[in-house]
Amino acid sequence: MKKWYIHPLILSLSLLSLALACGNGNKNEDAETETESSGDIVPCELLTVKQVETVLPGTDEGYTASSGGSLMKGVDSYQCSYSDEAYNLFTVIVHVAATKEDFDWIKPKKDVIESYKDFRKLDIGDGGWLYGESNEMKVRASKGFAVIELNLSLENAGEKGDALVELAKILINKI
Repeated sequence: MKKWYIHPLILSLSLLSLALACGNGNKNEDAETETESSGDIVPCELLTVKQVETVLPGTDEGYTASSGGSLMKGVDSYQCSYSDEAYNLFTVIVHVAATKEDFDWIKPKKDVIESYKDFRKLDIGDGGWLYGESNEMKVRASKGFAVIELNLSLENAGEKGDALVELAKILINKI
């Protein structure tokens, strides 16, 4: 009796092809769902490349990492990540809660922010914070049931705080 033997490489390639085919089929369905749930928020269109370059010179055009929905029930999240040739990263995230209870999960937490060496309270939207360290700065600000997060990972990120705040003001006015 002859036994069948499938080479592991052939099996792996076959499974990968199947996974990609299934993934592409679902991708179109997910894209329709995301478009329906995303409202007017298109993450990588919230800021212009020129605006992004105020904190990350030489940036790419951005990559939409999330366009609605999230792991938190009642919260839609939108994320665009920008990088440069040195793999420095600038991330723009907007979370939108459906209710006050959902918002309580995502609103900026003062005790977490004040655990950083450098932080300052911001008078934008319904309130916000700039915080971080020399190589990573963050802004969290809220308006209504929405929270904006800006995260900059760059060698001199600590010097870009004011520029991050200006970008947060632009975003607060758009949501």
